[in-house]
Amino acid sequence: MRRRNGIPIDIPSARKSVPKVKVQKPSEYNQYNVYVTMFKFEDGQKVWTIVPLAHPDFKELKKAGYRITEKWDKREVSA
Repeated sequence: MRRRNGIPIDIPSARKSVPKVKVQKPSEYNQYNVYVTMFKFEDGQKVWTIVPLAHPDFKELKKAGYRITEKWDKREVSA
């Protein structure tokens, strides 16, 4: 952006281009559709986690004392 007499002037050709960041989704992203939001109290604070319902870690978290607060389908959530 240039200034002329203290007034900012927007010249599109003079703008700096912002590099785009490519985000890689985890390899398991397309494998699961139903996710669960869970929490557990540890040392007086809530610890939150999101895990796929069909994932083996889900059963381990249930045994560890995590409680389900929400069950949702990623296909219904628009991002």
